[in-house]
Amino acid sequence: MTKTIFVTEGADGCGEYIARALADAGHIVYVGKGQDGIEVELASTGADDNTEAGHQGLRTVTFEALDQHSIAAAVRTIADEADGIDVVIYTASPTTYGPVESFTPYQLSQVYDMGVLSVQRITRAVLPAMRERRDGLLIWVGANVDRGPAPFTGPGHAVGAALRQLATSYAAELSAFGIDATFLTYNPGQTQEASTAWSLQPGDSETARAYKQVVKDPVTLLEQCSLDSATYAKKVAECVSGIIDAPQGARPAHVSI
Repeated sequence: MTKTIFVTEGADGCGEYIARALADAGHIVYVGKGQDGIEVELASTGADDNTEAGHQGLRTVTFEALDQHSIAAAVRTIADEADGIDVVIYTASPTTYGPVESFTPYQLSQVYDMGVLSVQRITRAVLPAMRERRDGLLIWVGANVDRGPAPFTGPGHAVGAALRQLATSYAAELSAFGIDATFLTYNPGQTQEASTAWSLQPGDSETARAYKQVVKDPVTLLEQCSLDSATYAKKVAECVSGIIDAPQGARPAHVSI
């Protein structure tokens, strides 16, 4: 059954593969494109902005992730063009590299605003129609945050932990409306996290240098991949497709790859 799917970010390691896989499966897929100059690469599918490609179509929608009105307008555009939104897939995941101390409070607020509050803005824009229809699916896709300390990547992983708690709460609260929510996690580093929508470097460079003089930087996730990152991203896309195809009410609250 063809569904209208909103992939919130396609410039990261997984979002692009997810969007293409779902379009190839016959769904209508809208991919988020930020107004800050970050664009989704769709050249290999033959798609331009707001044009169809593949089977039922791969399209882009532009919005400002930090602006509720902009997000609401984007959601209305999708709903008007495709007669509603069936699935939302959250793929934007800010990454940080450096000692936690070296990030200023303002920077942490930026990470939280982009990674958590923007998700809440999108969710609040799409849920009223889903609740009225008594049908819908929310899928959060992000790196696994269950493996203990995350040295030199702490703020970004804190966002993942916050999102998982929100997803768990949504899953419990929305079931009465026939809306499913799934939190999908993958191994960090396997999906080209360095090419995510945006990454943040420490604002306090002096403190960052002080750590480098004493502590060996353990951020080698991308060098430790046991699988080709593109292959792994395709595995994530296949898992997302399986969640969408599962019966309503039978989808798991958490899936780990």
